[in-house]
Amino acid sequence: MVNTKLKMKQKPLIIPIFIPQEGCRHRCVYCDQSTISGVSQPSWSPNKIREHVQGYLGCQHRHPVQLAFYGGSFTILPESRQRLLLESVQEFLQQGQIHSLRLSTRPDGIEDNNLRFLQTMGVETIELGAQSLNDRVLRASARGHSSKDTDEATRRLKKHGFEVGLQLMPGLPGDSRETFLRTVEKSIVLEPNFVRIYPTVVLSSTPLEHLFRSGRYKPLSLEQAVDWCKASKKRFDKASIPVIRMGLQPTTTLEKPGRIVAGPYHPAFGQLVNSSIWYEKISPALRKASLKSPRLEIHGPAKQLAEIRGHRNSNINGWLKELKLTSLETVASDQIEAGEFRVLAHRV
Repeated sequence: MVNTKLKMKQKPLIIPIFIPQEGCRHRCVYCDQSTISGVSQPSWSPNKIREHVQGYLGCQHRHPVQLAFYGGSFTILPESRQRLLLESVQEFLQQGQIHSLRLSTRPDGIEDNNLRFLQTMGVETIELGAQSLNDRVLRASARGHSSKDTDEATRRLKKHGFEVGLQLMPGLPGDSRETFLRTVEKSIVLEPNFVRIYPTVVLSSTPLEHLFRSGRYKPLSLEQAVDWCKASKKRFDKASIPVIRMGLQPTTTLEKPGRIVAGPYHPAFGQLVNSSIWYEKISPALRKASLKSPRLEIHGPAKQLAEIRGHRNSNINGWLKELKLTSLETVASDQIEAGEFRVLAHRV
């Protein structure tokens, strides 16, 4: 018998199936799903889906396993298309090889009848492309829905027992640090199970590129994006809402020369944000310890040492210079919980 409580605590293996722009009924100013996902043609047939799933299952040993339909507005697809996609994986659900399904959709694409159908097919998690909870920003981005739609969709999904994720995009046209952080606060009130944050980048052949080149849109700098996301992640952390991703997933298509025209893209964006939070968190303890010795150690969880050190050791180098230290090492400790640390000063 599967230990459900143990299973839910484990990080799932996600089997992704990208259906770029399927079901989408609006062309948002920033959107080029084929570039974002790295998939150019949504040519999924039942046989291809089964082959895709078997390929993942054949080379992994982690549980639970969740299959995710990304990139489109799944609930707006014709029911026949939804049924075809979902029925293709029912055998894996019935055999216990896949434990649940996940999909993404628009906030204005949620209807009770469809939700009941999705539940019978094993869907447990639905991500909403909210992007912003500011109506002026949504209109400027040609989203075609309102913040009220996100509010109502989230509440409806939770009422039906779904796990709900919100996807947010700081830096959209008309956005500011203040308006985005208000979006964060409104998102916290909705109590999603998790959040993804994707700072807006300008992709080629999108309406946003035209706005950018005509001077009517200015993207965030990388430093601004890190600052906004750091402030928002700290708020979500305080509310115990996990931020499961920050920044676009690097793909060969996305990183092809000329695809990204402007904006705060970085292949390790999440690490930049988390490292900035660590720098702010650890600095006071290091300053105090540096008064005793120029040789210091930071002890922390093994899985978080890379973030503590910073991208390409940026935090370590910053502390060495700022505090005039002669050495600063990081040490893995299984006695320290995630998010915690300890500073040790060596005798001179």
